[in-house]
This record gives sequence, structure tokens and C-alpha cells, in this order.
Amino acid sequence: MYVNGAAVPQDNLAPPVATAPGMDGLVTPTGISPARLEEIRRQLLDPFDPAETKWRVTATSTQNGRNGTVKRGQLVAYADQRAYTDRLNEIFGEWGWTRTYIVQVAQNFERVTRQGAKGEKQSTICAKVVVVSTVTVNGLGSHTGVGEEWADDENSATRAEAQAFKRACACFGLGRYLYDLDKVWEDLDQYNHPVREPSLPEWAIPAHMQRQARPQAAPLAQPRQSLVQQETLAHVKRLCETVGFGLAKFALQKYGGVTDPSKIGFAKLTTVLEKLTDLAKGVERLRAASANLGDGRYGTICRELNLASDSLDDVPDRGALAALLARVEAEMGAARTDPIASPENGKIAVLRGQLLQAARKVAESGRPGWPSKFGDVIAQATDGKLTLDHLKSLTDADTGVIEAAVAKLAS
Repeated sequence: MYVNGAAVPQDNLAPPVATAPGMDGLVTPTGISPARLEEIRRQLLDPFDPAETKWRVTATSTQNGRNGTVKRGQLVAYADQRAYTDRLNEIFGEWGWTRTYIVQVAQNFERVTRQGAKGEKQSTICAKVVVVSTVTVNGLGSHTGVGEEWADDENSATRAEAQAFKRACACFGLGRYLYDLDKVWEDLDQYNHPVREPSLPEWAIPAHMQRQARPQAAPLAQPRQSLVQQETLAHVKRLCETVGFGLAKFALQKYGGVTDPSKIGFAKLTTVLEKLTDLAKGVERLRAASANLGDGRYGTICRELNLASDSLDDVPDRGALAALLARVEAEMGAARTDPIASPENGKIAVLRGQLLQAARKVAESGRPGWPSKFGDVIAQATDGKLTLDHLKSLTDADTGVIEAAVAKLAS
């Protein structure tokens, strides 16, 4: 069995969490108000960003057109499992939910395929990889989904796991709307890819995007960058310059999946912004502490830690930054429990993420009385006490301000 990718013996499994009943107000999980449940339900049912919607060719046919034979394909909409993970993280936080996998191989299934130009049927005996995924949300309960793929596919386990995970999420309502989209036929190119992607109906577009004017000629697969996304991207690029090449590459690859921030979707971009902000705090402390070291001592510490040089660009990841900062501050008599953040930084990081998400939604929603710029929303919500740049240097004293701002943005 696998828990979020890590193997766990089945005899060590905790008993399943009871699934919460419907959100009709008759019975609610302990500690969650009916209003919060309704908000969670709305967030789960809200469609993914159109950029996350992909189309799979499930059947093909050949038709005669004015310019000769045309190959057409039947398309079915789906979303990558990363979109599901991002949404769950956005609603419940990285520690508010978990998933488990049970993988089995079932033998002796008859598989019928078509071979050759004439599509002759061929029957073979093949095994199947069957995966059972259980998604558990703290305080709400669990749902289970099953996925299966033919074992002769080298990616069968990965495909079956993704299928099982998404089916479990659909039981919570997440991604359920994709099952209601009609199958459509489109022309295919020489690589069996659709010449154009189908348009999504209005009900399959997120609520905040329905309120935005979209050019009719622009395909949904290439949505315009909102002002909020452009602002966030610019801030991410500035932070990349602040933390140096190595740490920027680490954050972009680990949390965005690419090294070019321009290619990161907005949901992941806010996570990258938060992680880079945390790294920037550590870099500022490192610069302040190393400035007080004697000549050559900082370079000696870098060599002792096997860094390529004493340049900030050669700090490869957060672990290396933490080790370097701990050594430098220890020599200055300023060592802390957490090499990068204060003991309460875990709470501050969560609050900062909540503020970023809430401000982004308000900026995109066009809510009356609120500005459209991301940074201006944060300033107004905190009554001018915090700005976007201040988020990288939050302390415990800012907790009350952030909590009040999040509540104001959510009201």
C-alpha cells in the first residue's frame, strides 16, 4: 500500500474515517459550521481553470470532405491529477487531507485489440493493474475510487493510480462536472491530435472567470493572463533575482514543475510565490549575519559545507541554505531553533498562504469597493499595515492583522 506515494504495510493501517453525511444541515462534522461546509462544497464543485482541461481522443473515423479524406476523432474532457491536488491544497492546505493507494495485479483477462491496416481482431491473455485510492479530508471523511489499466502498458500503474485518485475526488464533487461534458467530434491532424480544442459551456467555467469578459475568438485552452497573474508573476521574478539562481531553480522546479515562471499556472504560481518569500527571508538573514564575519570566514564555511563557491547563486536548495545560515548565525551567537524561520513560522506561512489566496480571489472577482490589483487588495484588507513586499518578513506580531484581513476578504 502507498500513502501519498510512500509504501505502508497494510497491517499498520488506521481504521477508515467515517464519511460525512450530506451538507443539508441535519448532521455536520464536529467543529465545522454549516456555512463553512457550504463554502467547501462550493469550492469543490467549482470547475477547474479552462487551461487545466485537456481532451483525449477515444475513437476515430474517416470521412470524405471537399478536400479529400478527413480523419476525425471523438474527444473526452479530463484534467490532470495535479489540478485535483492543487485544488485540495488550496481548500484544505497541504496537511488537511491525504490519500492512500492499494495496488494489486489481477491475472488472466482476455484482451481484444485490432491489428494491421484492416483492423483485424486479435485476442490475448493479459493481466490488469488495479489500484484502490482513498482520499481523506480531515473533519469531512473519506471516499474511495478504483482505477485499472492493462499490465502490458509500461505506465499502467501510474495511469491506474491517477484514475483511482480522480474518481475518489469526484465523490467529494471535485471534477465531477467533467463527467457531464458531452463527447464531441473534431478533425485530427497527422499525429491524431485535434486540429482545435472544443469550447467549454458556460457552466464548465469557474465562477470568477464567468464574470470576466473573454474574447470570443480566443480558444479556452489559451486564456489571457489576468492582471493579478501578471502582478504575481512579476513578483515571483523579482524574488528569483533576490534569492539567487540555485534557490530560484529549486523553488520553481519543486513547486512549479518548470524552471521558467512564465509557464507556471496561476494556482501553482501562488505556491511558488509563498516558497520564494520564505527563502528570501532566509537570504536576508544570511546576508546580515555574513556581513559581520571576519575576512574569508564566510568562504571557509561555504567550502566546509561543500558548496561550489561563496556565491549565493551556488546555494542549491532550502536545506543547503538552512545549513549555511545555521553555521553563520552560530558563529555570530544568533542561532535559532529553525535555521530559516522562527518557531511560529509554520503558522505564519499558513496564514500568508491564506491571505494570498483570498486576495487573489477578490482581485479577480471584481467585487465592488475593492481594487483589481493584487497588492492593492492586500494593502486595503490590512488597512495599509501590510503590502505584498512585507509578506516576506512577517512575524508573530502580524498574526492578528493577517487573520483579520483574511476574514474581511472572505466576508
